[in-house]
Amino acid sequence: VMGCLGLVMLTVLGVVASVFLLGTKLVGSSLASTPVTPGSPTSVSFTDPGKGATGVWLDVDVAHTGGFRVRGELSVTAGALSLGQHEIDGDLGGRCTNPVIGQRSSYCIQWNSTRLGAGGRVSGRTRLFEIPAQPRGTTVTVEGTISIPGDVTPRRLVLDVRD
Repeated sequence: VMGCLGLVMLTVLGVVASVFLLGTKLVGSSLASTPVTPGSPTSVSFTDPGKGATGVWLDVDVAHTGGFRVRGELSVTAGALSLGQHEIDGDLGGRCTNPVIGQRSSYCIQWNSTRLGAGGRVSGRTRLFEIPAQPRGTTVTVEGTISIPGDVTPRRLVLDVRD
């Protein structure tokens, strides 16, 4: 009985450690971030560490009275080279979905959506897109505009680039 209990405890500890390490790998560490003022131009630049692709995340904590829709466009440049544009148009008022048009997969961390009548609250991080690996030391810039409806009150709205 004690051997079985010990084996169960080791299994539980292994699962907890795996989830923690996998979560850390999915999210990575922040290379640069900037608060987003809805409807206003935003820009964040970072020096690529040369370790591989980096992810652009939207970190949110908002209250809404009629849903939480995100719209906008973000462009990515590495030095003078354009790496692409990403159109954003998605409903984040419920379960986490990727609001970037053409992106099929969603990665969300600590996503929480609470409904209160017609309104509610949404918090967590969703990965918008990846930036392809660039040579170490390359300056990469993500810029554009993100808009949300007037009935959404942002407590936190941050554009975050993570390795």
